[in-house]
Amino acid sequence: MDMNCEQIARDFLVAAASANEWTPDNVDRIVTGMVADAEYHVFAWQEPFVGRAAIREELLRQAPLFRPDGCEIVNVASVGTTVFVKRIDRVIMNGARFGVHVVGVFEVDANGKIASWRDYCDSAEIALNLRPRNEERP
Repeated sequence: MDMNCEQIARDFLVAAASANEWTPDNVDRIVTGMVADAEYHVFAWQEPFVGRAAIREELLRQAPLFRPDGCEIVNVASVGTTVFVKRIDRVIMNGARFGVHVVGVFEVDANGKIASWRDYCDSAEIALNLRPRNEERP
């Protein structure tokens, strides 16, 4: 296979994180990088959204909840067409800007499109960052 799966995953993430807002047009650009029957797990342990239309609908459902504000890729590793990306997603939620530590696992198909996207993160990190600044933190 002559494609760089790691670069494909990086480019996909950069496109998603640099959208600044997940408008219908931006979401269309994101899902275009996926195969027609792609799977997207919001959290890796949840049932996936399957197919571009279902993934598009889910991303648009999430859109009002936060704004992407960049993505810092920390490490990338791959085995064959499976790519692991450790990253910090920067978001703005409820007026607070913060980073969320995420590991994404991507499967890339033979045509260089994303076939599967699974994210692993700790939702407690998000909840902690959304607390008012004057609350005591553990």
